[in-house]
Amino acid sequence: MASLIDACARISPSTPLRGRTMATLIGLLASSGLRSGEVVRLDRSDVDLTNGVLLVRKTKFRKDRLVPVHTTTQGALGCYARERDAAFPIPKDQAFFLSSRGNRLSATGLQNGFAEIRKLADFDGGSR
Repeated sequence: MASLIDACARISPSTPLRGRTMATLIGLLASSGLRSGEVVRLDRSDVDLTNGVLLVRKTKFRKDRLVPVHTTTQGALGCYARERDAAFPIPKDQAFFLSSRGNRLSATGLQNGFAEIRKLADFDGGSR
C-alpha cells in the first residue's frame, strides 16, 4: 500500500493534484471498503468532514448508506479538499474527487491512473 501511495506523487509531476487525488482515493478505498464506482460518484455534499461520515448514494442495491471513516481518513480527505479547492476555486461541478481538468474524475480516469501508478510502483512485474 505504501508503494502505491508513494508512486502517486510521481504520476504527474507537472499536475500535483492528480497524484494527490489518486493517493487520497486509494487510501479511501483501502480504509473504507467502498467500491471504486461509489468513490468517484461522491459529491462534495456527501463528504461530511466535520463528523467523518460519507453518504454513499445508490449503492449496489440502489440504496443509500452512511459510512463512517477513521479520523486519519477524515484528515486526509480534509487535506485533499483544501488542495482541490486551491487548484479549482470555482468548481465546475459538485464532485468531491476531480480530474486534472477540474471535472469529476471518471471511472476510466481512475482505472487509467491506477494502471500508471501500478507501473510506477513496479507492481506489474518489472524488476521484481
